[in-house]
Amino acid sequence: MDLEYIRNQIKKCFDAFYLNDSDLLIRDNYEVTISCKFSQYLFSEFPKYDVDCEYNKHIDDDKELNGIGIVRPDIVIHKRGTDEKNLVYIEIKTDHNRKSREADYEKVKEATKQSGRYKYCLGVFIDLNRNKGKSVFKYFKDGKEWI
Repeated sequence: MDLEYIRNQIKKCFDAFYLNDSDLLIRDNYEVTISCKFSQYLFSEFPKYDVDCEYNKHIDDDKELNGIGIVRPDIVIHKRGTDEKNLVYIEIKTDHNRKSREADYEKVKEATKQSGRYKYCLGVFIDLNRNKGKSVFKYFKDGKEWI
């Protein structure tokens, strides 16, 4: 699947999320609540894939990234039970979370390395802000930021 197409579909979901559910950000809901709601929009745009939140499995084992340990990605777009269809790995932070973003960047980079275990086609870090225009997207491909 074309990466530009995937990026455009994610942006479309972002726009729909802000139109319909941005009140979750204003109310300072947990990131898992926000991620799950955002994943509902992704599911409609990627119907041939599984869209899972906090998915901590690699086939039947724990999902583990080199040098990082066991992880629970906020959202993955993939096919369960195989590494052949790992499409998108997403980490989300909100503006009310003051923690460093660096650990999430590293997770996304590692998950997208084509020499690594999972080989996700695209990684996305989304820093959601109550003000839609201040939200930031960072895309990663093969372990590096992709613009």
